[in-house]
Order: sequence, then C-alpha cells, then structure tokens
Amino acid sequence: MSVKPIIAVIGHKKSGKTSLIEDLIRSLRSEGLKVMSAKHVDLKGFTLDQEQTDTWRHSKAGANPVICISESEIAIIRKNGEGEFSIKDLTRHGGDADVILLEGFSRWILKDEDVGKIVMIRDRSELKEHLENVKGPVLAFCSYRKDIVGEELLDAEAEFSRIISAVNNFIYDRMRLNNILKHLPGLNCGKCGYRSCLELAKAVMSGKASVRECAVRRSKEKIKTSILIDDKRIPTIPYISELIRRTILAMISTLKGTDIQGDEYVQIRISRKPIRE
Repeated sequence: MSVKPIIAVIGHKKSGKTSLIEDLIRSLRSEGLKVMSAKHVDLKGFTLDQEQTDTWRHSKAGANPVICISESEIAIIRKNGEGEFSIKDLTRHGGDADVILLEGFSRWILKDEDVGKIVMIRDRSELKEHLENVKGPVLAFCSYRKDIVGEELLDAEAEFSRIISAVNNFIYDRMRLNNILKHLPGLNCGKCGYRSCLELAKAVMSGKASVRECAVRRSKEKIKTSILIDDKRIPTIPYISELIRRTILAMISTLKGTDIQGDEYVQIRISRKPIRE
C-alpha cells in the first residue's frame, strides 16, 4: 500500500500550464526523480490515432485497448474515453515513477485533498475564482504575466525556486506518509477509529495518532493463523484469523488418521505445479 505524490498544474487555456510543467519535469529529473506526466486534452473528438493506420483499423475492428510498439516507444490506445476515467487509472500506469504530474484534469482533482495543485492565473479576477473553488493542498498560485504578480501570486519564471520548493516539500510529505503506511496492514478495517489505513497514517504524520492505535498491529500476539502468498505475509484481523484456523482444523479432522486437538502446528501448501515430496 503506497501513495504516489500527484501534483496537478491547473488553470484556464493559455495560462502557461505546459511551460510550467516543462520546468517542473526538468527540475525534478535533475534531482534524480523519475517523473510521469499526463495531459488532459479538452478538445471534442480529439484522438492520437490517425484514420486508416493499422492501429486505427484494429480499433475499428473492435480491439480495445490497442497497443502499438515501435523501436522508440510503446503506446496504449484505449477507446473508453474520459467517461470511465479516474485518477486511480493514472497511478496504475505510474510504474516506478517517484511523482506524477498532471496538466489539467480540473474536474477530477479540484476538490481532491490528496492531489497537490499549482494554479496558473491569467488575470487577477481568476485568482478569486480559484480561491473559492480549489480544495486541498495548493502549492502555489502563479502567473507568467509580470504586470499582475505580487503578494500571494508568484512570478512563474522569476520565483520558480519558491514553486519547486513547495513541490519538493509536498513530495517529501508523501514519502513520509508512505513510510508510515509500510507499518500498517492496509486492511482498512476501521477498528482504529479512522476510516482507512491512509487516514490513520495522515493522523500519525500530523502527530494526532500513533501506529500503535492500529488494532491489527496490537492483536498480532493473539493471532494463531498466518497466510503467506508467494512468501508475502497477508495481514488478517483476529476474527478472520480464528475463523480460518477453526475452519481448516475442522476440515482436517474429518480425514482418516488425524486426531485434532486444536493446538497443532498445521502447514498447508498450495502450488502452481504438482507437489513432489
């Protein structure tokens, strides 16, 4: 269970989003970070696929997705469009990227408190608009227009160091959050009083809670059943652990040659291939 840092550069058309994204990518890459970027194209009917190409013909015949592989790149073309899109879709394509940068995607992330936001401004009237509508961590309000910058509105060029500093702080906080999540089971059982392990991790990071509040961690000494899949331990809460233990022992007790007392050490192996003793 991990949370990749996601930072969106949002704003109206011609506000300088792409220019700032370019600068952010260069800066983060120079620091050794792996960057994934995504662009929302708000243009009706837009497609990267060209009519009558082989990939277009594959799609036309009904294939979805279509994957195009060349000497220099791999492209995955999904015809689902934005109707079935979610930010989680992007994180699945993140691979080993350290940070995901978004250009646009306002309708999905405007009120998402887990996405850092940099808001590009064309004129001062837009500043008030975004102050009222944007929720969650706003890393910077900025503009390339020298005649309107000042106070809370940063100069995207001259004050870029302040913008990248805010970005780095956000990434660092996400990394801290991930380090806390490593100590939690990811079951989202709610027994700690928080809705999810992520909510507990946020409370731990802010000093309002401790990982010791995790009920699953506290109950480890009581758990008598462990499940390993490909040598990876799967966390369980005591109730489920005991249910599995009793069910398996009950099934084994019906086999000839067994005399189950309830305190035996039992090992069951399930293999992809036939087990040869």
